[in-house]
Amino acid sequence: MKFYFAASERNTATVTVVGMPLDRTSSWVSGTRFGPYAARVGADNIESFSPWLRRDIADVRVHDAGDLSFTFATPSDPLDEIRNVTSANLDLGIRQLAIGGEHTITPAIVEVLADRHPDLCVVQFDAHSDLRDDYLGERWAHATAIRRVLDFVPRDRVFQLGIRSFSDGSEMDETGVYPFEVVGPAAKVAGLVGRRPVYLTLDLDVLDPGVLPDVQTPQPGGCSYRELVDALVAFRNSNLVGMDIVEFCPRGPHPTPGSALVAELVRESVLLLAG
Repeated sequence: MKFYFAASERNTATVTVVGMPLDRTSSWVSGTRFGPYAARVGADNIESFSPWLRRDIADVRVHDAGDLSFTFATPSDPLDEIRNVTSANLDLGIRQLAIGGEHTITPAIVEVLADRHPDLCVVQFDAHSDLRDDYLGERWAHATAIRRVLDFVPRDRVFQLGIRSFSDGSEMDETGVYPFEVVGPAAKVAGLVGRRPVYLTLDLDVLDPGVLPDVQTPQPGGCSYRELVDALVAFRNSNLVGMDIVEFCPRGPHPTPGSALVAELVRESVLLLAG
């Protein structure tokens, strides 16, 4: 099954959507491996026209690459596969939207992008800081995603929006951390990054669980859908070089309001990447 709006071949596409159903370190509710499929199901409920960006995704050359088929001979095998496909898309000049899967996919993608773009900036929308150096003995895990990003991108070029869950109080005072809010910080950060290359990582638990309960680790006190989209639109004139949407954890295979919500975020993300 593919997104209905993804009618282009890979070598002619502007944006490619890649499912990355990694679900190896999920620690509360497993099932993020079903996220890409459920988002594609949800797309049948949304229009191709975005009233937020006043553009139609039908006017964008989009390719759906399907889902990666991970191997697990070693814990690093899925990460290597993510690095390889990201590198291949960059070689073709295609902007990549990755759909997870757990947040562990992000640092593997950023590692490749940071090598190509030495001045890369990373913007995270999330409920959790993800700044632990290890979690349950894992250095590459959903709870360490941004700590691993910091292995490749300096602290002053990593911006964390909407955070309301911290493993240590000192994290709240780190450079680039914007607790609780998304709309105001997004406008500020978009101005700070200017025309430098930007990678956006969207952990869906940034939304309040009353809006989207279908995430691996729901956290009370999140933003509304309207606030999240307004915050994303703040980056419409930024130099976006890639995005991901992670931690969607559907509770079943049937269509749900959550699957439609995520599909609409896919539409907005593709349009943002198309420039």
